[in-house]
Amino acid sequence: MKTKKLLNQLMELKETHIELINDSRNRNQTCGLASNYSELIHRIADLLKTSKKALEGMHCLPETNPTKIEYNVADVIGIAIKLLPFSEMQFIDKTMELLSEESSMNTEH
Repeated sequence: MKTKKLLNQLMELKETHIELINDSRNRNQTCGLASNYSELIHRIADLLKTSKKALEGMHCLPETNPTKIEYNVADVIGIAIKLLPFSEMQFIDKTMELLSEESSMNTEH
């Protein structure tokens, strides 16, 4: 019975917090950039790494317009921020809480 209650709590958390990519709702709000969360995190990391490299190399080419590069990098970082799965991180935190509670109840008996 405890397992069913835990499963129901996890399903409720999923419905509340899984927003960007949710197969059960046929939803993917990543504009086709990722089909799962692992891929999404790697895409965000790639965007941030590319932005970092652009900023590091900005002053190596004196003929480029640094202001334009800064605006482009700011746009890319803005996209990366919008892709961050904040609600999904709440799901992970609350799931970990539930599992920890379940584990402590099992060790008490």
